[in-house]
Amino acid sequence: MKIAVVGGGGVGGYMAAKLSRHYPTTLITQSLQKLCLIENGVQKAYHPFITKKPKEHYDLIIFATKSFVLEQRAQELVPFAHKDTLVLPLLNGIEPYYLLKKLFANVLKGAIYILAHKTSQGCIAIEGKGALVVVEPNKTIAQIFEKSSIKYKMPHDIDKAIWQKYLFIAATAALTSLYNASFGEIAQKHKEEFITLLDEIAHIAKQHFNVTLTQEDQQKALQLLQKSPYEAKSSMQRDFAKGECGELDNLIGFLAPYSQKIDKLYHTLRQKCI
Repeated sequence: MKIAVVGGGGVGGYMAAKLSRHYPTTLITQSLQKLCLIENGVQKAYHPFITKKPKEHYDLIIFATKSFVLEQRAQELVPFAHKDTLVLPLLNGIEPYYLLKKLFANVLKGAIYILAHKTSQGCIAIEGKGALVVVEPNKTIAQIFEKSSIKYKMPHDIDKAIWQKYLFIAATAALTSLYNASFGEIAQKHKEEFITLLDEIAHIAKQHFNVTLTQEDQQKALQLLQKSPYEAKSSMQRDFAKGECGELDNLIGFLAPYSQKIDKLYHTLRQKCI
């Protein structure tokens, strides 16, 4: 089982580290030369094969790039997939799955819950309680993740599971970037605005995508915000701090056509990041 992980950020680094202990794993990235992971306060070095370009055919390709470079990275990997290659996107948002379905035969729906950042020494530091992957049922993936000690769930309704994650990610990305505030500051100072945004996203999911996000789902998103490390930042907020729009189009622009409120928020954020 030859595995490629595309993207050297928090998600890609984490997945490559875990997988490389048990499988031939290639980490395709332009931002790392070596890989170390800080988990539960312990730093360890890992040794996947790190390269800027794919080198061979892979049996599993995990995409963990930023959404705005996904299409380019995916095109580069097409020649290195065979007819049975499994492809798993672990990006934020709804659109990545549909983009990859146009290029690969066997694309699984999935998402990951993780808080991570790169330290000044270049390590991937995992915050909070670690990572959890949600993925549609697949025996091969289950075996790989179990052997690699990657926590995962395989819900029967994977579309709802992905929207549950998107509900949280879109709302936190929008407000942390809008106010340049941490998760804790949003929970304290902008809680009502966060709840309103959750309501709007849930309405869009139901009316336009036939996915029902309940009040319980929204309450869980709020609790997740409140339980997250106080100083945690969203990846889009980190991009904004560097003067980059990052995943704005994927996370908020995707919702804008369906809601005047979110369309206004989207354009406010776009002006802020330019």
